[in-house]
Amino acid sequence: MNANFVIMGLPASGKTTFLAALWHLIESQETDCRLTMDGYRGDLVYLRLISTAWRTFKEVPRTSQVGNTDVTIYLKDRESGARGTAMFPDLAGETFELQVEERKCRPEFIEQATADDGVLFFVTANLKEDGLTINELNSRMPETDANADADADADADADHTDKAQPASTQTIKHPEWEPKYAPAQVKIVQLLSDFIRPPFTYRRRRLALMISAWDLARDQHLTPENWLATNMPLVDQFLRSNPELFEHRVYGLSAQGVKLDDDAAVDKISYITPSKRIQIVGPDIEANEHDLTSPLVWLMSAAV
Repeated sequence: MNANFVIMGLPASGKTTFLAALWHLIESQETDCRLTMDGYRGDLVYLRLISTAWRTFKEVPRTSQVGNTDVTIYLKDRESGARGTAMFPDLAGETFELQVEERKCRPEFIEQATADDGVLFFVTANLKEDGLTINELNSRMPETDANADADADADADADHTDKAQPASTQTIKHPEWEPKYAPAQVKIVQLLSDFIRPPFTYRRRRLALMISAWDLARDQHLTPENWLATNMPLVDQFLRSNPELFEHRVYGLSAQGVKLDDDAAVDKISYITPSKRIQIVGPDIEANEHDLTSPLVWLMSAAV
């Protein structure tokens, strides 16, 4: 039986970098890898472009920068003989954001999600400001004059002129809240909960949650599961509260192995075989910490 799984994630969550590293890993065969390529469908030029960028420490161009590119990779497990199909939808991360903000979804993705047995979902450890409290956000808002509107109206009634208001009496207008301002973990939970209602097919799925840029989180000395609970508690609670919907595992992945803007670090690991720069932690990873196909092996095992 063949297992199908679809790759998802918000912008800059690591999907394209993962695809670049995966393509290099299974094509070069320069290190032990549980899965082997059984064929592919997609733009070979695009695949070589991103894998070359990854291999040479260049920024891997995001999907939105090169145009949406649909890629499907057929995989085979060397040990069990199980086969799987990894579908990288013809969607940039911005499209998944729009699914949350506008509640629209492309028919092609619905078709792929209907055929899937599992999901490879990417989040990034580079959280930036996703965890700010309401008080912290309020402290950044510019101050306003509470009496500015009343003073302006009084001046207008007393002096019927069209003189512009002085800057000191102008009211500062704050933009109204929109869905695009929602924290990343709110958007992630919305995307996952979409699977349980039409037009998607309601069923239990396997979910491999990939925390990319794991090198940024390594100093916290947390397991991927604990990192998720600490930094994205809403996502963690959603998954733990819905075991009938998602059988999930959490992995930490550093596909590059280094920050590209750290010249000293890049020089230090430049002599390492590219496939051995990959670092992955999580369930059943002890055998090979460089094999980023391990989560795919787990997803494929659902069909065995």
